[in-house]
Amino acid sequence: MPLVLNVIGIGRKSGKTNLIETLTRRLIEKRYSVSTVKHISEGSFDTSQKDTWKHLEAGAGEVIALTSKEIVSIKRVSEPLLEMAVKEISEDSDLILVEGFKKTSYPKVIAAQTLEDVKELLKTVKEVFAISGPVSSTITLKSFDGIPILEPKELTSKIEGMILEEMVKRLPGLNCRKCGYNSCDDLAQAILRRGTSIDSCKSLLIEDMILTVDGKRVMLSEFPRGFIRNVVLGMINSLKGFDKEKIREISLSIKL
Repeated sequence: MPLVLNVIGIGRKSGKTNLIETLTRRLIEKRYSVSTVKHISEGSFDTSQKDTWKHLEAGAGEVIALTSKEIVSIKRVSEPLLEMAVKEISEDSDLILVEGFKKTSYPKVIAAQTLEDVKELLKTVKEVFAISGPVSSTITLKSFDGIPILEPKELTSKIEGMILEEMVKRLPGLNCRKCGYNSCDDLAQAILRRGTSIDSCKSLLIEDMILTVDGKRVMLSEFPRGFIRNVVLGMINSLKGFDKEKIREISLSIKL
């Protein structure tokens, strides 16, 4: 899943949109893939009495509109959540920048005009990792309440590091070098530079044994895979009623 960051602020003049534009341009220049989500608080995105609106009013589950430059998908959902929008975005994206949605659990950047706006937001908003926007160029403070105040260029570098961390999490961490790189960190950097793809990870491609703990997959190198296989097969081979040569798949679930 791509890294998801919220850019939040107070009111329309906080600098949220401008900050997202700036970050998007800078990161795309560095060859990252960026997608965005915009929270629109007023009613509907579609305009009343437009043809697309009429299609939805007639009961269409989803309406696709094509222009000379765009494909727009519109569907009505009862109480839509941010997670629904995130799932619509390709996993090939490196970063999803979300404008708005103060109450999510995702890491957040505060875009603000003044330090007073920052103080007001910090009363209720959690998971803030940076402060930016106009306030970053109008005050001399480098941090507030332990949170760094970053100009867009500095924030871009910070986000680059976060994207790399997120990419590393998608890799097994085995540092087996079968991909041709010295470590999973090196492979992650190569993927983000578009020098290769995540398919270069041979361990991720191996599906002959999948171990999950509380729903989270545990990556196994060749030795533990072989050890577990031999122990389980040896145990089953000692039981009556099973022909080892005819077994094609074994599933084991242990509840503690």
